[in-house]
Amino acid sequence: MAPKKQSDRSASAGNENGDRIHHVHVMAPDPQHWDALEAVAEASGDVRVHALLAMDDVVHVDSLDARAVLAEAEAKVAEAGPVDAIVAQWDFPTTLLVPLLCRARGLRSPSVEAVIRCSHKYWSRVAQREAIPELTPVFERVDPFADDAADSVGLEAPFWLKPVKGFSALLGFRIDGRDDLDEALSVIRDEVDRIGEPFDVLLEEAGVDRTLRSVGGQECIAEAYLSGIEVAHEGYVQDGEVRYHGTLEMVRERECFTRLLWPAMVPSSVLERMADATARFLKHIGYDDGCFNAEYFWDPGTDELKIIEVNPRISQSHVPLAMLRDGMSNHQVAFDVGLGRRPTFAPGGGTVPLAAKFYERVPFQEGRVTRVPTSSELEAICAEFPTATVVMAVEEGDELSDLVDQTPHTSTLFELYMGAADESELLDRHARLIRSFPLEVDGVDVTKGLIGNAPSPGGEAGRGRAAPRPPLSSGQG
Repeated sequence: MAPKKQSDRSASAGNENGDRIHHVHVMAPDPQHWDALEAVAEASGDVRVHALLAMDDVVHVDSLDARAVLAEAEAKVAEAGPVDAIVAQWDFPTTLLVPLLCRARGLRSPSVEAVIRCSHKYWSRVAQREAIPELTPVFERVDPFADDAADSVGLEAPFWLKPVKGFSALLGFRIDGRDDLDEALSVIRDEVDRIGEPFDVLLEEAGVDRTLRSVGGQECIAEAYLSGIEVAHEGYVQDGEVRYHGTLEMVRERECFTRLLWPAMVPSSVLERMADATARFLKHIGYDDGCFNAEYFWDPGTDELKIIEVNPRISQSHVPLAMLRDGMSNHQVAFDVGLGRRPTFAPGGGTVPLAAKFYERVPFQEGRVTRVPTSSELEAICAEFPTATVVMAVEEGDELSDLVDQTPHTSTLFELYMGAADESELLDRHARLIRSFPLEVDGVDVTKGLIGNAPSPGGEAGRGRAAPRPPLSSGQG
């Protein structure tokens, strides 16, 4: 369902109580979450939500003309009438477009420079090393186009190699030896300009100092390989005060996410250390009047904590999780912060104690999708599993090789949101749903080969499902 066009009445000066209407514009909203956005506005009583640019023109596009997109956004804002806040929920380019638009209109937003020090992987690591050195992994800058690019890398394998600007593990490679490094550099050289070039354009348009532009969007960062349980928290900064409203656990297999759990199930002491570190980093870079989500690796065996990254936004993928567990969208926080209000988001008010997002991926990128669920089949699935929401990423006839923004050597076929009382119940429900899910590639049922989420044979309790997260070691809370 596409976002609805706002009527003239919705743009009026006040509501039925005579209160002034505040107009919040969301950059590139996706149809899946539009109802949640309108629900936030309706619950507020004095807010109207508007779509600023279409998602299909900004996110997951094959080629991005950054100057044209910025000019179109500026024109849309200029003709929009009242604009009280502009909100980002996706990664690049919206995280840079929004502070540029807000700066021009004097709206609340983090500074462009602070956003860059979050989202530019190299400069973010530099700032992390300055603010929280004990939690920052070893890293180094890599020019993939240099003649001696492979020889210049000083880190010992295994390590990660990725562009300084990317998202969803795009062009991120685990390097275990020289062959991996050579292959990764070759792929990056061929594909890095898709995001790197428009990123450089927006840095130039932002007018930031030469230092921030000295490491271009087509360069890379190599950083030490981290392991453990991946944990994140989402929050906001308002008037210099850092607060948190949600936690997330990110389960991986084969170096890609298989599911997200909201809230995280790690000891509170770990979350407290994360909160302290994130606050120190955000204050160090001068980040204010904006939302964020910060990711860490925690090793339950050694209790070591290392920072992965800080994203300068809420995440749209957390919306259904918050709706299930908390009874309201995390957009509520972004709206309130943009309008200068104290956020009213209250965790724990939903219908389930635990919510999850499953990434249903297969370990290959070749083949033609020959069977997907019909509308009636999806309705039947959701009727049998009331907390379930299915978001298809493919259609019948799609070639997996044509899908954009995939992690290396995998293809995402659909995403599944579910809620439950605990992880055991969650995985049992997931296994029962997947067993009857109609999905074929080249005429073959692929649900049995989903990475990390494929149900094993058997249907008794505790069997026939994805493996639970690793248990915490004794003594860790």
